[in-house]
This record gives sequence, C-alpha cells and structure tokens, in this order.
Amino acid sequence: MVKAPTSFSQRLKFIGPSIIVTGSVVGSGSIALSPLLGAATGFAFLWWLLLSLWSKPLIQAEISRYVIATNQTFLESFSDMPGPKTNLRGKKASWLVWFMFIGVIPSVAGMGGLAGAVAEAGHLMIPILSTELWVATACFITWFILYLGTYETLEKILLGMVVFFSTVTLIIAISMQATPFAISGAQILSGLTFSFPFEHAALALAVFGFTGISYGEIMAYTYWCIEKGYSKHNSDQNEVKAWIKVMQTDVWATVFFVTIGTLPFFLLGAAVLNALGLYPPPEGDIIQTLLNMFTSILGAWAKWFFIPLAFFVLFSTLLSGTAAFTRTIADYFISMGLVAEKENTRSRLIKIVAFAIPLFSAFAYFLLPNPITLLLIAGIWAALGLPMINIGALYLTSKLDKELQPKRTTKTILWISLVLQVSMAALILYSQTIGIS
Repeated sequence: MVKAPTSFSQRLKFIGPSIIVTGSVVGSGSIALSPLLGAATGFAFLWWLLLSLWSKPLIQAEISRYVIATNQTFLESFSDMPGPKTNLRGKKASWLVWFMFIGVIPSVAGMGGLAGAVAEAGHLMIPILSTELWVATACFITWFILYLGTYETLEKILLGMVVFFSTVTLIIAISMQATPFAISGAQILSGLTFSFPFEHAALALAVFGFTGISYGEIMAYTYWCIEKGYSKHNSDQNEVKAWIKVMQTDVWATVFFVTIGTLPFFLLGAAVLNALGLYPPPEGDIIQTLLNMFTSILGAWAKWFFIPLAFFVLFSTLLSGTAAFTRTIADYFISMGLVAEKENTRSRLIKIVAFAIPLFSAFAYFLLPNPITLLLIAGIWAALGLPMINIGALYLTSKLDKELQPKRTTKTILWISLVLQVSMAALILYSQTIGIS
C-alpha cells in the first residue's frame, strides 16, 4: 500500500483524476456551448460562466471526501440517503440513485451530440469521409481505446490533450487583443453586473450544466480517485486526512485547468461571434461557426489549425466521458442489485459498457442529427440534477467522524451554493414556462 504524501510538492505527484475530468469538461461545454453563449449575449453572462466554473468544485471535493474516508463508491454512498429505497439481490438503492440512473438517457443524448460535433470537425479535416461515417469511426476508436486501455493509459492520453488545447486557447485569446476584436475593461466589467437576458435562459442553463464540473463529472471523479488509490488507507485517520488533502490539491488543479480551458472560448465567442452576428449558428453547423473565432483573428490559414484542435478537444471529451460511463453504469447495475456481483463482474461490465455507450451515442445522433439540440438536452438535465448532488454532499459529510468533516465555513458555502442552484433553476424554468404559455 502506497503511503499518502504529506508535503505539497509530494501531493503534486499524485495529481491525476483532475486530468481525466478536465478532458471530459473542456470539450462540449467549453469549445461548443460557452462560445455560443458569448455569441448570443456578448459579455452579459461572464459572471454566470465564472459561477459555473468555480462553485461546483467544492461539491466535487466534499463528495470525494466521503468516498475516500469510507472507501465506498459514489452510488453506494448515495444509497445511504434517507427516503424510499429498493432492495434487489440484497442491494439497497435510494430514490436518488434511481433518479440519477434515469439521467443516463439524456446524458447519452449529449454523448450523441458530442459524437456529431467530433464528426463535423473530422469531416472538415478529411472531407472524403462523410459526417455519418465519422460518427461511426469516432465511436469505434473510443471503444477500441477503452477496451485495450487502463486508467494509467487514459490519464497519459488526456494529459497531453489537456495541456495542448489549454495552451493554444490561451495564446489565441491573448492574440485577439491585437485585432479589431480586442476586449476592453469596460466589456469585462459589463459581464460582472449580474444581468440575465432571459431570452437565452435555456442556453444559459445548459452552459451551467455542461461547463465546469457537472454532476456527471462529480460522480465520475470519485471513481478516478478510487482507481488512483486515494481510498487505500486501512481506515487510519492520519492516512485518511492525508489522502483527502491530496484530493483537494487535485481538485484545485481541476479548477485551474477547467478555467483556462473554458474562459478563453467564452471570450472569443463574446468578442468575435457576437460582433459577427453568428448566433444561432447558420444551418446548425457548430464547427463552421466556431471556426470564425480563429480565422477572424489569425487569418484564413487558421482553419487548418482550428479544425484539428476542435477535433482532438471534442474527441478527448468523448473518450473521457465514455470512460466515466463505463465506471458509473457498471456501478449502477451492481449497487442497485440489477446484476449479481461476482469476482469479475465489475470489470466485465466495464468492457460491455465501453462498447454500448459509443453504440447508443451514434444511435442518438442518427436519430436526431443536431449536435446543439442533443448537447442542450444533456446540459439542462445536468444543471437540474446538480442540487441533488449538493444535498448529498451536505448530508453524507455530516455522517463522518468530527475530525474528518469539512469546516463550518465549507458547510456554509455549500448551503449558499444549494440555495443559488435551486433559485436559478426555478427562475429559469419559470421564465421558460411563462414564455411558452
């Protein structure tokens, strides 16, 4: 058993789950939805994006605190929530676990939208292959990597992708300041005035659900923490505390990578796409629309720079998102008693899900070949499910030994975050209902 590191420099060596989660987050939400929000509203929703990026990692950290301390999986932990429960094959599952299980359907729809966006970029890169064939190819490659790979393989692949596209987007955003699309201090300040254009409420809610850490990534993060070894402590209190600190360091890395991987895309959308009036995307072509962010700043040659970048950013999300599904869905079947757990049940289920999710993602795209609509469906569901996870974080951490519980300040922030999430979701849903009636 590996001893938990005790110094900050040693903890940095154990960073890893944040890399996989960043690969999942900095993709559909960052490169697709956040610039579209900027294109639709300019800088008005800058404060909203920052709230999305910075408020949810605390929930991520506190759920992970409980998982590490108890060495239970995410779903085993949430099965302890009060309320109605099912009991199949001796496995108890709370109503909240079933609620999240239903959420797999819209989440897979989002993966279909993501596969479609990958395919659009792939078709622009190699036009000889149709978009439909690119969807099938991307889903097949995703399955193949996950079938052969391990946690360590996935971490190494995504590390290179995360570092590359985070660096590139920062360079592009900085380069924008030497063009007619340069951002002024007044524009930034206008985005921090808490204005809320309700005509774009559905898009804003989807962005909140799909940028930063969504509840799906919060769930997946706990499984990566387990596979990284954060919960191997034999219940020694000092070891538990040390591993919790490692996890907290890793979460800060998530905040850093997600911010620098998302914020530049929003600023590019607000400064360039909004000025060009490119919302909604003409003919629903999201990649061609986003391409204007690069060509308007760097020139026509940037097309051949942006398209491969978009392809690999979006593919990294498809890969890491599918990898997350392999762990969570396998755990759904086992923890809910839908499948009897034997020695190799979990590993076999992971292999099966690694094939099934790309297959159903492709099916979702062929059924509704509109990536933006599919991503909106998944994003809105993710935003509506987040308060449930926040409640779980508050309840579960309160069950830990006093020494392992979060500080009072942390609990207070979690309560404030919950009130904000519920209020925002209710306000947006109300506005959309009024608009429809």
